[in-house]
Amino acid sequence: MSEFQSYQRFPNVEVAQPLLQLLHQHAIPYETILDQPRIDPSFAFNPTNSYFVVQVRPTDMEAVRALERAIDEELTATAPADHYLFRFTEEELLDVLLKPDEWNSFDVALARRILHQRGQEVSPALIERLRLQRLHDLAQPEPSQKAWVLFGYAVALLGGLVAMFIGWHLYRHTRQLPDCRIVRAFSRADQAHGLRILMLGVVCFVGSVAWRLLGGE
Repeated sequence: MSEFQSYQRFPNVEVAQPLLQLLHQHAIPYETILDQPRIDPSFAFNPTNSYFVVQVRPTDMEAVRALERAIDEELTATAPADHYLFRFTEEELLDVLLKPDEWNSFDVALARRILHQRGQEVSPALIERLRLQRLHDLAQPEPSQKAWVLFGYAVALLGGLVAMFIGWHLYRHTRQLPDCRIVRAFSRADQAHGLRILMLGVVCFVGSVAWRLLGGE
């Protein structure tokens, strides 16, 4: 088991650069991984389903947070007036605070400072509510996978090996939340369909192989 745990995930490596530079500057060990579905039922790489994840040792997490807070407070105080966040509405700035996993820590800190400058105080209680709301939203299962369920049953009945991959994906695929919790990606109903597709695919595949072997004798 790896000694590193997920600290923060980003939509791409470019957004993660400030954190990576900070870790390198302070000689804090880290690892990076690309978090994406183990099996993509569309059989194509979809960058919107992948995240660039920075991992650090659990014992270093609080130190990294403290370093980020100190750097961000210093940088946001001298942020250029033409920074794109200054053009955001209050609703858009609050959305940055709601989804800190999609932004770097500087952007989150600057959004908080801009809201304060506009007379909207962002209390620790509000930040905590936003954090909990974000985790709740991310923990929700994907919308119904009816098209893939129907396709999975169809190819399973044809003895297709593809059905087993679709079934396994629907049944077992998980995702990691920003707080490191692991949740199932699909609803219970889709998981149940996935298990049935997997079992049906195995039975039909084995049956088709046996039929070919017996027919060839």
